[in-house]
Amino acid sequence: MFARPSQVADLAMAYYNADGSIAPMCGNGIRCFVRYALDQGLLKGSFFEIETLAGILEVALNPEGSLSVNLGQPRLTLKSEEMLNPAESVTITVQDQAFTLYPFFLGTLHAITLIEPDFDPTPYGEILTNHPRFPQAININFVTVYNPHTIRVITHERGAGWTLSCGTGSAASAYWTHAHGLTVSQVSVKVNGGSLRVRSDDSVILTGPAVFIASGTAGGITHD
Repeated sequence: MFARPSQVADLAMAYYNADGSIAPMCGNGIRCFVRYALDQGLLKGSFFEIETLAGILEVALNPEGSLSVNLGQPRLTLKSEEMLNPAESVTITVQDQAFTLYPFFLGTLHAITLIEPDFDPTPYGEILTNHPRFPQAININFVTVYNPHTIRVITHERGAGWTLSCGTGSAASAYWTHAHGLTVSQVSVKVNGGSLRVRSDDSVILTGPAVFIASGTAGGITHD
């Protein structure tokens, strides 16, 4: 991520995946981005508008130090360039294991699939993410519903692979489970990197921590 001036918002965020590809937005990333901008004096206050390739997103600094990002409402119908023969759901079989995927756009492309608590998705993530049905690839969220207030999400991200946490994936998963009557409007999302909170009402609001942990240098350029 790097910051640049914006003509339409307080600041603009550019985001690159680990493989160098460009992503429209990153839910965890934009919270870290705002935390960095505050620490560096690029932003002041407690409410910000950030320009991204997914549009202008509102981010709020909460009294206890967490940050909330308003992701708006998802686009439930994918475009033909995002999904061949767009549909509300699609069943894809990988190594004799069938997955029903529910694709939509929330900050970026996501597909939801439900799994049992003891199911290991490791052999399937990369194949599903890069399945030919999704020409631009897609983030795959393996979701376990523990109870109406708590879900667990394991995400294989396009351009990055397995990650400890995907913010927009957590938000998409919380939205989908609530929309289908499996959870209440505000849930705790357990991810390998910790815990996030998501509220799904008129908009989808993602809340979580953003804490400075390290700085370093590479090629003579200082990075935080």
